Amino acid sequence: MTEKLKQFRYVFFFVVVASLIVIGSSTYIFSKPTRSQDNAEIVPTVFVHGFKGTYRSFDTLLDRLETGIPDARRLTFHINKQGDLTIKGRYFSQKHPFIQVVFENNQASITDQTMWLRKVMTTLHENYGFEKANLVGHSMGGLAAANFLLTSSEDIYPSVDKLIVIGSPFKGISAERYYKPGSSAAAVDLRVDSPALLSMADHKAAFPADTKVLAVAGALQRSDNPGDGLVAVSSALGIKDIVPATHYSQEVFYDTEATHSGLHEHRGVDKAITAFLWPNL
Repeated sequence: MTEKLKQFRYVFFFVVVASLIVIGSSTYIFSKPTRSQDNAEIVPTVFVHGFKGTYRSFDTLLDRLETGIPDARRLTFHINKQGDLTIKGRYFSQKHPFIQVVFENNQASITDQTMWLRKVMTTLHENYGFEKANLVGHSMGGLAAANFLLTSSEDIYPSVDKLIVIGSPFKGISAERYYKPGSSAAAVDLRVDSPALLSMADHKAAFPADTKVLAVAGALQRSDNPGDGLVAVSSALGIKDIVPATHYSQEVFYDTEATHSGLHEHRGVDKAITAFLWPNL
């Protein structure tokens, strides 16, 4: 009887501990932020993946940045297919919050991704009290970030101090192998001279006058039409036709590591991001 009682106590203790862990994890992942602290001077950096991207797209880049950036903190903002937002992580007034945005529908249109990004930015402003933010987008994520700036001027969002676009095809992607019959909404928008891309260029006057922009491109070889294997350099730098010249800068990496998917794993890109966003570190 005594031995059975001991076993029962062990099992009961295990169940209680496991339950507390589950409850604690759920609270950590989905708890709502508080605005007890003043975050007006803190500038979070929002990272938006590209076409068919996942949390893995920026995961290792953020790992590397967190190693070199003091007082960094990562939160993940996940948008499901219905547009609902869940947040993983808690923010405790760290100086450099990193917001990793993950779209469950990673083949959505620029319009839909822009709408979801508005939800992210509204949350950063209303729930966390951030007055400013930086945006970093790879490939289509850069297009969504730029389109957000062109179409979202309300005071319910943080103002965007700096924008980095990495391999983002502002002039479209010409490779026909990229498109198949019945292509997704994203693929339609990524075509050369698509209505979505032309609309962005047509509304360039709406681009915020104070936002500084860095365009990053990859070139696997020097030729008449260099590119990263998918996006031509001229397309990746196409945002210069939208941004005021005084606030535009660019960097092109000419090497075999500067592939389209390799740009967010490129150590040179790491350095360019750090120098542009945090020049005093």
